[in-house]
Amino acid sequence: MPATLARVLDAADQEWQFWGRSTWNLITREKRIAHRDDEQPFAEHVIASYCAVAGGSPTADDIQDDRYAWSAVGLSAILKQAGYEKHEFPFAQSHSVYIRRFITDRRNGNAAAAFWGFRFGEPGGEPDVGDLVGYARGTGMTQAKAMTFFDKRDAYASHTDVVVAKRPGEIDVIGANVLDSVTRKTLKIDADGHIADTAHPWFVTLKRRGA
Repeated sequence: MPATLARVLDAADQEWQFWGRSTWNLITREKRIAHRDDEQPFAEHVIASYCAVAGGSPTADDIQDDRYAWSAVGLSAILKQAGYEKHEFPFAQSHSVYIRRFITDRRNGNAAAAFWGFRFGEPGGEPDVGDLVGYARGTGMTQAKAMTFFDKRDAYASHTDVVVAKRPGEIDVIGANVLDSVTRKTLKIDADGHIADTAHPWFVTLKRRGA
């Protein structure tokens, strides 16, 4: 079955439920983390369900001791479960693989692309349900430096979450390996519909295309 918005949301919710419904409200700063990857069954779930989709051969100890970052393989597994095929979404161990792909697809006007990449704050790139939103990672990262990642051609450290709900003034996103869990975060959005959260240096929205 092809990927649909309903299937994206269902796949994200299933993984969130599996990990115990962990939450992190970036507006109120409240956190409630249920299961973590330092628990053996959940470390094994990362290997069996996420790495099986997007690659990687960490041990459970690697995951439990934070020697393996599993956020990209986790999100890849969610989108695989939602119905995306490898040719539509490049399941990978690095978020930058698919971020760069969909930025290029938009620049090239690829109408068949599953997502199109928009620069953070760009008109038309306001995050909506089913989109992916991404921020840069790295020592000494600033918002200004993060914004340059949009134009990078080589690999870089980053993170993406899938938007699962939108309300006046805020959105909810689900991401993998967020506080060692699959976590639902609440982010503030401004009057123009762009993310106003400053806890992370956001730089890209991947707008979902299709039904």
